[in-house]
Order: sequence, then structure tokens, then C-alpha cells
Amino acid sequence: MSPVSDDSDESAAEGPADLSPALTVNPPFTEEIRPGETDDPQDPLSRMERLIAAGEREGAHVHAREAAAAREEGWWSPGLVAALAHCLIDLGAPGEAAALIEPLVTQGRANARALTVLARARTLEGRHADALEALNEASYLDGRSAEVLLALGAARMAAGDTARAIADFERVLRLSTGENPQQADERAETYFRLGEAWASLDEPAKAARYFRASQAADASDRRGAGIRLAELEAQPAPTKASAAYVRALFDGYAPRYDGHMQETLSYRGPELLRAAAERAGVFQGGPHDAIDLGCGTGLSGAAFRGACGTMLGVDLSPRMCAAAEASGFYTRVVAGELVAALEAEAGPFSLAIACDTVIYLGDLAPLFAALAAKMPHGGWFVFSTEKSDGASEEAQRRGFEIGPTRRFRHTETYLREVAPRFGFEIASLDRDVLRTEKRVPVESFVCAMKRV
Repeated sequence: MSPVSDDSDESAAEGPADLSPALTVNPPFTEEIRPGETDDPQDPLSRMERLIAAGEREGAHVHAREAAAAREEGWWSPGLVAALAHCLIDLGAPGEAAALIEPLVTQGRANARALTVLARARTLEGRHADALEALNEASYLDGRSAEVLLALGAARMAAGDTARAIADFERVLRLSTGENPQQADERAETYFRLGEAWASLDEPAKAARYFRASQAADASDRRGAGIRLAELEAQPAPTKASAAYVRALFDGYAPRYDGHMQETLSYRGPELLRAAAERAGVFQGGPHDAIDLGCGTGLSGAAFRGACGTMLGVDLSPRMCAAAEASGFYTRVVAGELVAALEAEAGPFSLAIACDTVIYLGDLAPLFAALAAKMPHGGWFVFSTEKSDGASEEAQRRGFEIGPTRRFRHTETYLREVAPRFGFEIASLDRDVLRTEKRVPVESFVCAMKRV
């Protein structure tokens, strides 16, 4: 698992920085718009998901176009068009997504949901005026829809009209007053959006009030309000990102993960970890029983599989897990939180890999403790994390900090202290660049540690 980047210098499709993960991560599938069950081979959405999971990006694009050509068939609906278009957005193809929906607009058949997805595609293309046009029409069709109003506010934020965006968000709060789960979630999302809006206006006290409200309305903190509050210095930083936040973030990132990481961010984390392992002597002796912590789509599996007899993949994101299973590199893949998954497995594991995973953990003690319990003496832990220079008060006090990208960074002193506490000897702790972000190299630690 590696970071979601918000490279604003890159094309808009590569990093949707203008939309929060909470609103954009999952395709808008509901029972009302899906044409069939997900295991129905004739269901175009099911096939789309299978292609995405298998990493067949071009195949998914072709399938969407072929499905669009079947518009005259009886089961076709604007909802299906919107769902397929949403998948194309997740694949990083907002232009194709817009092209899928625009004929419906011309025919006068686009419903509010389709127009909302169209607006998101146009926003990601940088077509803010066109996005607002679609959302104004959507609000005319369904002006009491929280989905439409949230999207309208997001589009106005992206276009720099924050004052009107705040008015849209506040209207959602006036409409979503019920106690059912959907309206409760709408309020949590709206509070978070209002926090972002006031933060952008340099009003930290107002922003913190809404982030706290979002956190209170959603105990799982799927939107990362706790991290935002820590950035505003409104509450102490958490010791890790919430599981729900990481899961939502990477479910949305999975379809375009490999291409974005390797082509746009020049990502070479798995290769650097493999090289560090070779230098440390990790591969001397027989093949390993390995666990890949935060396996993502399987990039580390590709790098390490030849040295492993078995390899278990663990990731919080079900969509990432589906891609990892499709890669063929893993004996088994488990969806779950890292420490809980480790504790639930029988083990033992002679090799643990965590490539750009612990950047979502601040305090590494629970992870090291779980590894020590399931790793025999002589086993290896190979991992990377972003480097902290230790200058901040937080880094000096705790050994880790939340960086400007809302991920954790660790100090060298902390890593050298926590490892021996749980019976790990540091074989190597090197500095290197795993990727770029906004065209700037991200300095990281690449570590190989032996259980002694």
C-alpha cells in the first residue's frame, strides 16, 4: 500500500485533490440503479469490477464503450450509465466518463445522479464552468438531494466560490435531519466539507468545530477528521490513521493505482526493498513464508514472490485485495487491519514486507509486538517509511509526526529505539527516494531488520 498523491501539477485525472475521499471513493451503486447482482456475468458493472480487479485497464475502457453502444437494450438506464462512468473516473479517465454521459444530456434523459457524475468528470478535467452547469441542472431536477448539493458545493469550492459552497453545504444540514444511517452519513460528510471550506478561508476555529462534528457523527472517522484536527493543532495527533479512512482512500485509488504510482510518481519502493533485502542476506537459505502488510495491488508481491514459498497478502481495502488476488502472486489475500490480521494468523512468518504502509501508522510498537509474536528468531522485517528530520515538537516528543501530505513520518532515532525493544536487530537503515510527489522527491527510510 502506498500513498494517494494529490499532484496538482499533473493532469486533473491523476490526482483528484479537489474532492475529498469521503465523497469520491466508491461508485454510486445502489439497488435502484444496478441492473443485477454482482455475481451475474451479464451484469455490466460486475464485469467492469472484475476487469478493474485484474488490472485490465484497457479492457475496462473497451467494455464501458461496448456497454454504452448497447443503449437500446431494454435494461439500459441512466443509472447504469452513471455507474459505468463512475468506474471510468476511478480508472483516471474522466474524459471518457463524460463522453459516456453527455449523449444522455443531449437526449434529455440524464437524471440527477448521472448529471452529478458528469459534473465530477468535468471537474477533474478542469472544466469547472461546465461542471457547475451540469449540477445546476441536477439541482433543478432534485434540489433536495444531499448528493447533488454536496457535489454542487464541491464544484464551487474547486472553482474558488467558497462562500456559495458553504451555503450549499449548510442547506444539506437543514434537509438531512433524520436519524436513518444515510442521513447521518450525509451530515458527517457535510460537516467535513464545511471544515475544509472554513480551513481554506483561514478560519481554523470554525474549521475545527465542523471537523469535530464530523468526527462525532462518524465514529469510524472515514474522512480523516482526526488528522485534519491535528493539522489545525485543535487536538493531539492520533497514533495512526483510522482504518475506515485508509480503506475508503484506497478503495477509490485501486483502479488507477499501478499506472499512477509507477508512471506518474516514478515509484520504485518494491525494487528498493528487494535490493535492501538482498544486501542484508534475507534470501540466504530456503524460501520464506512471507506476509505482505499493506499488499495493495501486488507490486511488492511481484518483487518478492520468487524468494517465497508462500505469501499472504493483507490490505484494508477490499478493492486492493481483489487486485492482489488477481495478480497471482499470493497464496492467500486477507482484507483487514494489519495488527489484527497478524494476530489472527497462525504463522509463523519468516519474512514480513511493508512497503509504504507504516506511513499510515505513527506508533509502530503494536505492529512490532504483533510481528515478534509470529516471527521466529532469524526472521526478517523489511519496510519503508517517510523520513522525519525531527525538527518539530511532535517529532521530538513522539518520534513521529503527521507530514504535510497527512501521512506519518518517522525519525531515525525512533526507528533505532523501537526495533530492539521488540527483539529486532537493524541490519540496514538507508535513506532513499521511493517516489516523487508534486515533482519533488520524497525522502524515505528503507529498513531491513532481523528477529534475534
